[in-house]
Amino acid sequence: MDKILEVENLYLYFRTSRGDVKAVDGVSFSILRGETLAVIGESGCGKTSLARALMRYLPRNVSLYRGEVIIDGINVMKLSDREFDEKIRWVKISYVSQAAMNSLNPVIKVVDHLIEPLILRGMATKEVAVEKAREMLKLVGISEDFLYRYPFELSGGMRQRVVIALSLITKPNIVILDEPTSALDVMTQANIMNLLKKLKRELKLTYIFITHDIGTSSELADKVAVMYAGKIVEFGPSEQAYVDPLHPYSKALLSSVPRLHEERIPTFVPGTPPSLINPPKGCRFRPRCPNAMPICEKEPPLIKIGKESYVQCWLYAEK
Repeated sequence: MDKILEVENLYLYFRTSRGDVKAVDGVSFSILRGETLAVIGESGCGKTSLARALMRYLPRNVSLYRGEVIIDGINVMKLSDREFDEKIRWVKISYVSQAAMNSLNPVIKVVDHLIEPLILRGMATKEVAVEKAREMLKLVGISEDFLYRYPFELSGGMRQRVVIALSLITKPNIVILDEPTSALDVMTQANIMNLLKKLKRELKLTYIFITHDIGTSSELADKVAVMYAGKIVEFGPSEQAYVDPLHPYSKALLSSVPRLHEERIPTFVPGTPPSLINPPKGCRFRPRCPNAMPICEKEPPLIKIGKESYVQCWLYAEK
């Protein structure tokens, strides 16, 4: 299988009156075609900023945006904004945002949301686009009767399905899912997860699944990236990450998840996430880490463990 996405030393800083927020700070990873990468971590660790960096959804106060992002063999960081919009965004990579209702204009009908990407990029006439919209609604399990409804007339689960349909209408290779089930009830979450698994299987999709819900992410993930304070501190196959995590932060995250068949009481990660304006020197998890050592005041190297796992921690330096 070939690499469909390669990210190397990606940085995204935001300018504020108190200093630069280092939201994405030297992130590197790759994904194979057809894989799902789960990006997990606490709120504020940079997960959504990473998604926005990949989609080039950048606010005006960006102070640093650099690195290499290669999508399907194209180094998109060398493209102009116009070229990126015409050739990459919603063509090769699309995005399902966290709050579906905020993604849909309440005074624009569902059909107009769905056909817009096709018409703007010259992929179809309006008549053909409407037929594709019908097909896409059917694919995500919504009756075509809802094609001419307004978003406020749909339930939360149906709106989420519409946003997923919108992300697939142009047949991209990569879909970024940013907390796609966080605002839904348990039954609707289960239905959306089953839908995502079905679409992945039928359309051979590559997902980047961003979430702080570790239990939900384990249903889809082939690989896992653990983010902390703007950095990926652990990366590897899901079997490794969920069963035998390497980084102390990853272990703490897994220990906080309740288990059905264990009597172990879930624990919590002590302390609070650091400021991304003035993060701790060296290992950013050091102030909260039970294994902290004097050497942790220096930046830990990225260490390869086994064939596919990487961890940024001094505990594994000698190994």
